[in-house]
Amino acid sequence: MNKDLLAEELVSKTFWWRYSSSDGESELLLSPAFRTLFDKKITLFDDMMGRYRTPVIDLKVQEILNNPEVDVRFVASYHTPQGKKSFQHQLHVYSESGKRYVLANCMDVSEMVALEREIVDAQGRLSVSQLVERQNQLEEQNRLINESYQKQSRFLALLSHELRSPLLGISSLVQRLRRNQTDKEVLSALKAIHITAEQSTFLVNDILTYSQTEYDEITLHPMRFSLKETLQNVKQLTSSIAADKGLIVSLIYLGEQDEVVGDSVRLSQILINLIVNSIKFTQYGGVTIEVIQTQKNKFSFKITDSGEGIAESQLERIFEPYAQLESIGSTQSIGSGLGLLVVQKLISLMGGEISVQSILGVGTSFRFDLSFDKVMENSASKRRDKKEMALLKSTTLEAAATKNSVEHVSVSSGMTSLSSESPHILIADDSKINLMVLGGYLQELNCSVVEAKDGREAWELFQKNRFDYVFLDIQMPFLDGIEVSHKIRACVEEGCSAAQTLKKVFAVTAGGDESNFTLEGEPVSSNGFDHWFVKPVTKEQIVAVLQENISSLTDKKPDASAGREAQLEGVEKELSNTTREKGMGDIKTVKGDWEGIEDVPESFQELITDFLSDLKLGVDELECFVLEKRAPELIKKAHYLKGNCMLLQLNGMVSVLREIEEYTQKNKHLVGNKQKNLNLLLEKLRFGLKYLENSIAIRHNA
Repeated sequence: MNKDLLAEELVSKTFWWRYSSSDGESELLLSPAFRTLFDKKITLFDDMMGRYRTPVIDLKVQEILNNPEVDVRFVASYHTPQGKKSFQHQLHVYSESGKRYVLANCMDVSEMVALEREIVDAQGRLSVSQLVERQNQLEEQNRLINESYQKQSRFLALLSHELRSPLLGISSLVQRLRRNQTDKEVLSALKAIHITAEQSTFLVNDILTYSQTEYDEITLHPMRFSLKETLQNVKQLTSSIAADKGLIVSLIYLGEQDEVVGDSVRLSQILINLIVNSIKFTQYGGVTIEVIQTQKNKFSFKITDSGEGIAESQLERIFEPYAQLESIGSTQSIGSGLGLLVVQKLISLMGGEISVQSILGVGTSFRFDLSFDKVMENSASKRRDKKEMALLKSTTLEAAATKNSVEHVSVSSGMTSLSSESPHILIADDSKINLMVLGGYLQELNCSVVEAKDGREAWELFQKNRFDYVFLDIQMPFLDGIEVSHKIRACVEEGCSAAQTLKKVFAVTAGGDESNFTLEGEPVSSNGFDHWFVKPVTKEQIVAVLQENISSLTDKKPDASAGREAQLEGVEKELSNTTREKGMGDIKTVKGDWEGIEDVPESFQELITDFLSDLKLGVDELECFVLEKRAPELIKKAHYLKGNCMLLQLNGMVSVLREIEEYTQKNKHLVGNKQKNLNLLLEKLRFGLKYLENSIAIRHNA
C-alpha cells in the first residue's frame, strides 16, 4: 500500500484535535474518527465538552504554548450522544505557514476511568460502612456507660440509705446518752462520736444529692411554707454543731412577708451546707444568717462567718467538684468536697445564682437571691396548704438535708410522759439500733412498746394485738412499710377487731419523703400513712404528733411584747435629746428589733457586765476612727465587736456593726456624707446598747 495512503488512513482513524488562536480568532479541527463521536459540527471546546466543561484544557493549552519543551498530559471527558467519553491527551506544539498549532494526540480511556471511578466508589462505600460500624460501636459503648452510670446512681442512692440509717441511729443514741451523762471524759468521748456521725451524715447527703443532680433526678416540690419558721429550724439545727466548737449561729430576718411558695427543704439544705461549711473554717466568733426581702416574693440570703477567709486565687475553684480548701487548725477535714457544688446546683435549679466574697483573716460571705412563687389566697388552696404545712415543719438535720419534713413543737426537757395512760405502740425496723432509739424514746414517754424486726413480723403482731399507734420503717425484708400500711388500712376498712383501737400509722425512714415512694400519677396520701417521719426521730417530734393537747406540756414563756414596747419608749425618751443635740435627726431612725438580757443565752449572762464595758469603749473608739478618717482601724474594730455580739446572740447590734464594716469597706475615704452616715449607724448602736442596759436594770429591780 502507498505510504501516503497508509498515513492518511492512520490519521483518519486515530483520535486527535488541533487548536490555533491568532488575532482574537480561534480554530478547532477534529480528526475524522473524533468527529464521528458527535452529531453536530464542533468549532469550540464547549461544543464537545457539554456539561463536563472545565478550564483544564484552556490551562493545559496555555501551559504548552508557554513552554513547548514540557511534556503535558491530562485526561478530559467529552459529552457525546453515546454518553461520557474520557480521553488521555498528550499535547505538542508545531508551526505551519507562520501559525502556531497545538496538536493533541488522544487515547480513549473511558473504560479505565469508569473502572477507577468504581474503585473509588467502592472505597468510599467501604469507608462509610466502616464509619457506620464505628458509630454503632461508639453508641453501644455510650449506652453501656450510661447504663453503668445509672446503676451507680441507683447504688449510691441505696448505699446512702444504708449508711444514713446506722449513722442517724448512732447520733440519736449518743444524744440520749449525753443527756444523762455527767462524767467529763465520757461526755468528751460522746461529743467526738456525735461530731463524727454528723460529719459522716453530711458526706453521705452530699454524695447522694450530687449523684441525683448529675443524673437530673432532682425535682423541686414547691408548696406554701413559713420562711421565718424554716430559718429558725435551720438555725436550731446548726447551732448544736457550732456549739461543739464554741461558736454561735445568729439569724437576722429583715422582711415583712413570711409565707411563700417554694421548696423549703431544698432551701434548708442550701443554708445548712453553707453554714456548716462556714463553721468548719471558723475558729472564733460565729456565723450569721441574714435574709432581706428585696421585693414581694423576692429575698436575698447572706451567710457570713468570722473565719479564716479564702485567698483570691482559691475563690475561682471552690465550687468545683471534690475541691477542698485547707483549714488553719481545723480537725474537721472529713468531707466529700461536694458541699458547695451541691449548693450551687440547687440554687441554679431554684432560679438563683450564688456569689462569694472573702477577706483573709476577716471572714467570708456567700450570697444568693431567690424568687418564690405567689401565694394563692383562695379557700381551697388555704385548706390544702394547711395540710402541707403540717408536713413541712422540721427539726432534724436529716430532714432538711434529704428533702423530707417532720413536725416540730418545742417541749420541756422535764416532760417524761404523754399522759396518765400508756399508749400501746408497735414499731417495726430491720435496724436494731433504730429500734433501740425509737423504742427508748417511747418508753421514756411512758409508752408500752412492741418491736418487730421486719414487715412480715409487724403484720403478724398487728393481727394478734391491739395497738394505738404503729411506726413502720419503709425499707424492710419480706414486707416493706408501705405494704404493711396497705394491709393495715384494708383491715381498718373491713372493721377487723385488731384495728379497733388504732389511731395513727406513721412512716419512719431515712430514704426520702413520700413522693420518693409514690408511683407516678398517684397522690402521696396513697401510701396510707398519717405522718411521715425522717430519721433520726426525736422525742419532741413523737410528742408533737401523739399528743393532741401538747400546749399543756410545754413551758410557756410570758409574752414580753408589752414590756418591750414600754422599754423601747423609755430608751427613745432618754436618747432623743442627745440625738437632736448631735444633729442626727429624728429618733425614729434608730428604731429596730433590739435584744434585751432575756435574749442572751443563760450561759453567757454572767459575762454581760464585762461585755457592756468593752462594747462602750469600742463604740467610743469607732466614733474616734470616724472622726479621724481611719478606715482600716474602723473596719477591724467593727469586725471585733461584731464577733462579740454574735457570741451573745445580739442580732440587732450584729446587723449594725456589719453595716458599718461593709459601708467602710466600700467607702474608705471618710469625708462629708460618709462620716454622717457612719455616725447615724453609731447612734443606732448606742440605742441598742442603752436598750440592753435598761433591760438589765428592769430585771434587777423586779
